Amino acid sequence: MKKAIFALMVITGVSLVQAQNIAVTANAGIITRGDFHFDPLFLSGNLTLDIRFGGFIMISPEFTAYSNSKFESASITLAPGGTVNFTPGPFFFGAGIVKEIWLKSSSVSIPLELKLQAGISTGKFRISGYMLTFFEDLFDSKSYGFTIGFGI
Repeated sequence: MKKAIFALMVITGVSLVQAQNIAVTANAGIITRGDFHFDPLFLSGNLTLDIRFGGFIMISPEFTAYSNSKFESASITLAPGGTVNFTPGPFFFGAGIVKEIWLKSSSVSIPLELKLQAGISTGKFRISGYMLTFFEDLFDSKSYGFTIGFGI
C-alpha cells in the first residue's frame, strides 16, 4: 500500500510538470532533533509540489521520508504535509503542518507538527531550511532541517 501511494504521488507530480505555475522538486537533506548534535545523523528525501497563486503565494504539499544514516528499518519515518508560503521574488517563507508516521513493527502516529520554513527557489533549484515543533508544547521540542533539491 505504501509503495502504491508513493508511486501515485510520483506519477501525479510528473504529470503536473507541464502545468503552468507548478514546479515539482525532488529534495534531499539532513535533520537534527533539536540539539544540533547530529547523533544519529538523520537523512531525508522528499517530493514537493510548489503551486503558485499570483505573484506572492505558493502552496507546497510534500511527502517526506526520514531515516537515520544507518538506514535501520526501525528508524524510518514518513511525513506527509504541506506549507503555505509568501514568495517575494525567488525567496519564500511560510508555515504549515506535518504528520509524522513512524514505521516500526507496528505503525506509530504522532501528533501534528507545525512547520516553519524559509528558502529560495529559482528555476529548477530549491534550497530550504525549516523547523518542526509539536502544537502541544510549541517551541519546547523541535527539530531542524535543511534540504536541497532540483526540479523534475
